[in-house]
Amino acid sequence: MALRFDVISRPVALATFGPIAGPLAETSEFLVPTGLNEDLDEALRDCVRAAISLLRARFGMDAEHAYAYLSAATDFNISQVVDIVKGVHARIRVSDFV
Repeated sequence: MALRFDVISRPVALATFGPIAGPLAETSEFLVPTGLNEDLDEALRDCVRAAISLLRARFGMDAEHAYAYLSAATDFNISQVVDIVKGVHARIRVSDFV
């Protein structure tokens, strides 16, 4: 298994991913935005905001349709709760938009 990191310019990142503040992963199957906060509820909210921003930038969705898509078709998982900072990540299926 190989892990690759790409460094891209801020203008390209904003156009491709939107104004996401936290870590983001992309695989051949999923876009994986995250949310991190000391409060788990806030981490989830941050993840949803990042996912909406990503869907708007990548696929041109308006916020209402992005939110509806996330509600119906996206899995949200807890990434970490052991540390002070809690983490949540979403798994957005790329194949839903091909």
